Amino acid sequence: MKHLKYIFMAFAVALLAASCSQDELPGEGGDTPVTGQTQTYTFTVSPDIVMEGEAGTRTPTATTDDQPTRCFMQVYDAAGVAQVTDPIAGTPISDNGDYTFTTKLFSNTEYTYLFWADNANVEVTDLQAVPYQAGTVAFSYRTKGTPETVAKTTVSLEHAVTKLTLQTTTETSVKADDVVRVTASCASSYNVAAPAKSTFSSQTAEKVFETATNFTGESPEVASFYFIPRDEEQDVDVEFHLLKQTIESVPLVANIHVYLQGDLSENNPKWGATSEYAQKQIDRFFKKEDGTSEGTLMNGVYTFYLPPGNIAYLDAVLSAIFHKNVELDLTKNYYIFEEVLDNNYTFTVRNDIHSEVLDILINGNKTFRIYHKDWNSGNYQNFSVVSDKLNQSTE
Repeated sequence: MKHLKYIFMAFAVALLAASCSQDELPGEGGDTPVTGQTQTYTFTVSPDIVMEGEAGTRTPTATTDDQPTRCFMQVYDAAGVAQVTDPIAGTPISDNGDYTFTTKLFSNTEYTYLFWADNANVEVTDLQAVPYQAGTVAFSYRTKGTPETVAKTTVSLEHAVTKLTLQTTTETSVKADDVVRVTASCASSYNVAAPAKSTFSSQTAEKVFETATNFTGESPEVASFYFIPRDEEQDVDVEFHLLKQTIESVPLVANIHVYLQGDLSENNPKWGATSEYAQKQIDRFFKKEDGTSEGTLMNGVYTFYLPPGNIAYLDAVLSAIFHKNVELDLTKNYYIFEEVLDNNYTFTVRNDIHSEVLDILINGNKTFRIYHKDWNSGNYQNFSVVSDKLNQSTE
């Protein structure tokens, strides 16, 4: 009997082996993948290029400029710690920024999936440290699950950036090659898995105008910029017409379109001078058309005569140079005016009340001298060659 029992068991094993062919191994073609078997999966992503408006309503202002030109996917383990794949470049499948990705993963296994899309051209080697430059559009998404679950639906990418648009309430214009800039705290290295752990720094985005343009009440939009923000209110610096002002408490939040409206004309007194603006104005007032300096050259310093009582002319010139009201007090001795601008650019007026002479120092170098007492009237060029330019057009 024992002999027959062993024969029966051997026969059963032979039948079992014959019923399972090599072409039908679990996880290699069956309808239900077995956990732990390698499978090829295809993922599809689509960016949502429309942002939320300030009032929480959808604002259909997106254009083709807002679309990504490339997309990446990277897979980590379920904890989001160990890399399973390097960043995989997506294959575009439409003109709307849709992409697909194909990769092999273990079936029925939990993973963390990171997705990133932008219109930049920097190298991407890790979606937990994506280099980012302000001004480029960017989308991201992170999710967790088995590949069977995630691959079933199209992944919708959301904006990692905020879009900031400048609009003017007063007519203004620009020339070709004029520049408008916005500076804000922005991610320089973005972590798709944990955005709060991204690296942030002050970054500037700019727009250079290709042609002369007029902005009116009917066409108030001057420019738009992208930033990856900290998702908090912050102060934003705006530079336009070579002038600069700080807009306080701007709510920069990812996937939000923020509009900054105000008087962006050069006449707005809220603007302050940049070093570039001040140098341009100094050239305007103190240089001739041929580029040489106004004034009488004495001991390496260009010197002027300003009639007593006409200090208001110098006040007006300095006010124009620094785009603010300047009133010099000649009753004070030594330094009576000092302006420190960006790039450590300094402009100082030093007064000698005994000799009745004003020295103008630029970056510490004595550049101009102005005598303002009668006996110097015939020795030096009259300051009117400078102040009369206040009435001349800057066009």
